[in-house]
Amino acid sequence: MLNPRDDTGRELDAKFTLEKLPDGFALTVESRGGSDHGPNPSRNKNYIDGMLLHLKRMAEHDMRLDEIQVASAKALGLPESERVVWPEGYPRPLRMAAVSDFNELRLAIGRQSAAFQNTSNSTGNNSKRMKLIVRSQEAAAMPMDQLEGIFTGRNGGSVWTEAPTSDEEELHKRVANARRKARRSSAQGKTPPEGQNDVKRASGSSERFLRDPNVIAWVLEQAAGSCEACGDKAPFQRDDGEPYLEVHHVRPLAEGGPDTVDNAVGCCPNCHRHLHHGSGRGNLRQSLLERLGRLKDWPQKPIA
Repeated sequence: MLNPRDDTGRELDAKFTLEKLPDGFALTVESRGGSDHGPNPSRNKNYIDGMLLHLKRMAEHDMRLDEIQVASAKALGLPESERVVWPEGYPRPLRMAAVSDFNELRLAIGRQSAAFQNTSNSTGNNSKRMKLIVRSQEAAAMPMDQLEGIFTGRNGGSVWTEAPTSDEEELHKRVANARRKARRSSAQGKTPPEGQNDVKRASGSSERFLRDPNVIAWVLEQAAGSCEACGDKAPFQRDDGEPYLEVHHVRPLAEGGPDTVDNAVGCCPNCHRHLHHGSGRGNLRQSLLERLGRLKDWPQKPIA
């Protein structure tokens, strides 16, 4: 059994379990039970807050809710197909990022749970245990420790879960995913991604570095559409409406610099080229180090 932590790090009394499935995972939550003044001690006092956190974190990670099952001890005696409930008025499957009111969704799930309990030919739902099932290739590929980190709120429930890649097109997609998750997260900006201190090269017809999309996304969010070198607004917008800025490593990866937020800035294409090829690039680099408090002057070192 696990307990979630909210975005302030407070542990909630709201036990849940996670189960890996061949095509995704299942998260089972238990409702409140017992009483502080009765014979049975109270448990899962923060069930409502915990359920809301789970729904929001599914949205932050752009997950799709495919199925909800009643999972009480009595209901588990029924065939699986007869345990399925679905909140009225919501499409199935439900893209969680499209949900605007998570409390209303929680209440809608609760109404269906109550309807299941009151059905005359059902076995009841005395403990109101609910199993939330997410199915997708991305969910299936997530290791258990990553899922536990998301739903327990370890590391602040980090949204920085996109894997590094050397493919430029795939990198852009993963950066966009990371930025969407960060903007939906109530913990946005509190904890930057760890990045990579030792950046690997990818083998192929031409060698490229494995770039961390979470670092790029965080830096671009910090830049907020303006070049961190010259201060000008981005020169144009991408097809998706995002301001076009590039992420420059103050100590280049080719010189052994890390792929971390303390070695990266968001800048316009002109300043980016200047930082690589301009005659005054050393002065511009020093100016960035002095002005941006997050930056560290990483030394040059050999790379593998």
